Amino acid sequence: MNQHEESTEREELLKIASARLNPAWTNPNFLVLRARKIIFEKWIHEFPQKKLQILDVGGRYQPYRPLFEERISQYIAVDILQTELVDVVGSGDALPFAANTFDVAIVTQVLEYFANPGDAGAHIYSALKPGGKLLASVASFAPRFVDEECWRFTPRGIRESLSLFKKVEIVPETLSLGGLVRTLNLAMHTYAHFQAVRKIHEWTFCPLLNGLGLWLERLKLTNNDQFTPNYSVLAEK
Repeated sequence: MNQHEESTEREELLKIASARLNPAWTNPNFLVLRARKIIFEKWIHEFPQKKLQILDVGGRYQPYRPLFEERISQYIAVDILQTELVDVVGSGDALPFAANTFDVAIVTQVLEYFANPGDAGAHIYSALKPGGKLLASVASFAPRFVDEECWRFTPRGIRESLSLFKKVEIVPETLSLGGLVRTLNLAMHTYAHFQAVRKIHEWTFCPLLNGLGLWLERLKLTNNDQFTPNYSVLAEK
């Protein structure tokens, strides 16, 4: 790959990352991506005010790296695919790092790919320093996006997978009403097979449904989270 191709690939990766961190109203995943950013920002603000050594497992895009701003001492991205942003090619259930190396591990939408999520949780736990933090997002009530996915998670399943951690906080990225609206929006987008039809959906029904879901979330008509598409997770070693 020549320098121009590397630059182009990097730009494409950063474009995808930016769309995940700051989702558009035309994105059917707007509700969960927006909520995840808000949840992560709150948690990161509460981290110790020092330079941090950060491990990003599944870090081919790194959408949440900007949330740490000037607080990064070292940022290591691990992924099974080599991209211009990946430092180490490897899997989260076989991390090639010494114990007690990192202050923070970021693991978003990755645990559902491991045959044994508990093994990945143990490897990440080992790589973190005492008191280190794990920031994660896992799929719950969500369709299968690719055939490589193995699992969907409940709060108990999350705690079992992260049983070595002394503290585990779990927050739904939407409650059930918002989750059902997001699922409807994603289904309509998925079944709009023709590009022209999909674009019409993105600029008409999609933002309307996102607005409806956000309104329902703000009303807090229920605390039920059985239909949340994803959970955000903060765990401490």
